[in-house]
Amino acid sequence: MGELKNNIKKIRMTENISQKQLAKHLKVTQQAVSYMENTEANLSIKRMKKIANFLNKDLIEVFPELKQTSTGG
Repeated sequence: MGELKNNIKKIRMTENISQKQLAKHLKVTQQAVSYMENTEANLSIKRMKKIANFLNKDLIEVFPELKQTSTGG
């Protein structure tokens, strides 16, 4: 999957979830979560689904560019 912008940080803060909590759920470091939030990180679809699931959001809400890529632009 290509690099995608995401709403992880925005949603995480709205839901009052810390980077540490998300990191624990994903079994990664807090620094890894920070990297995912602040860059166009190359994430697997499996990891994207896990993030969206933990945030109780639809995949497209967290990764809006997926809608564009799945429809061809």
